[in-house]
Amino acid sequence: MLSLFIPCYNEERCLETNIKKIHSVLKNYQKKDKKFKFEIIIVNDCSKDKTKEIADKLSKIKEIRAIHYTGKKPTRRENLLRSFKYAKGDVIGFTDADLSTDISDLPRLYNEVDDENPIVIGDRYCEGRKIKRSLKRLILSKCINYLTKIMFFDWRNPSHFEMGSRDHFCGFKAFSKKAIFDLLKYTKIGDKQRSMWWDAEMLIYAERLGYKIKRIPVKWVEGSTTKLNPKREIMILLYMIKLRWRMAWMKLTKNG
Repeated sequence: MLSLFIPCYNEERCLETNIKKIHSVLKNYQKKDKKFKFEIIIVNDCSKDKTKEIADKLSKIKEIRAIHYTGKKPTRRENLLRSFKYAKGDVIGFTDADLSTDISDLPRLYNEVDDENPIVIGDRYCEGRKIKRSLKRLILSKCINYLTKIMFFDWRNPSHFEMGSRDHFCGFKAFSKKAIFDLLKYTKIGDKQRSMWWDAEMLIYAERLGYKIKRIPVKWVEGSTTKLNPKREIMILLYMIKLRWRMAWMKLTKNG
């Protein structure tokens, strides 16, 4: 069973339309594979508009649920992570509410998760991808990915260093339930400073713990509401430096 989480913040403009599109894709796949089961969980991350009302309306559909958080600011990934414990499925995935990533790949994302590949990620850099984004976003993405690679992967070990070349930040990922809860023991929940960098942190821990990560090429278009936030990016950089220091003294073992 797939538990698909949709984090959202002030998405009243597109939420109903996009959730129904996701539901339709998964329903159509269910017609082809009668054994396939799914649930869609909307994670309302402290929205200030009508996102809550729309999410509650959508939750009347059998396969859809909504979880609401309140607070002064959106927490990017932290409330999403808090919500994973409510998953009924043995595969946990998430995709962004603005549908930047083509959701026709959702069945593949789900099917690629198995005992050999407990983590599957959408990748905007590997062969076969189709990407449309601004030059600013491309440069920022490349810089953060490269900095992550330099700081956290051993350049003396070519195979280890190559691991860092994957796309850490595409919001299109799926995990076995066992793998994600194992990783949450290390990444934990609640550090707002790291923002979207949790995705990279999770992959770094996964690789050091020996988890195999499968990349699938995606079709991705930059969302119209995507914004650069210099203050947020500086906070992420400071978090990366602190994590690099902590990991130098940390002994990692699977299952905690």
